[in-house]
Amino acid sequence: MTIGNQSPYFYFPMIYIQIPERHDARGFLLLAKSGVPVSCLSNNIYGITKEHIKILKRKKISFKKLPATSVHLPKSPLAA
Repeated sequence: MTIGNQSPYFYFPMIYIQIPERHDARGFLLLAKSGVPVSCLSNNIYGITKEHIKILKRKKISFKKLPATSVHLPKSPLAA
């Protein structure tokens, strides 16, 4: 069984956002507690789903959407 078969969240496209420093800690906690997978990157950038957007807006956490082409994903040290 692959990871993709275990969770329906892997089929949703990632939305990349950046949370300002003043809201980053609270925003991160809300994302992490949601139960929906989130990707944490450097510079307060997160890969999230539409569900996360709703949570952040409901709690009035400011964020900026980023184009996926501008987000630099880290390379795995295991990648050849």
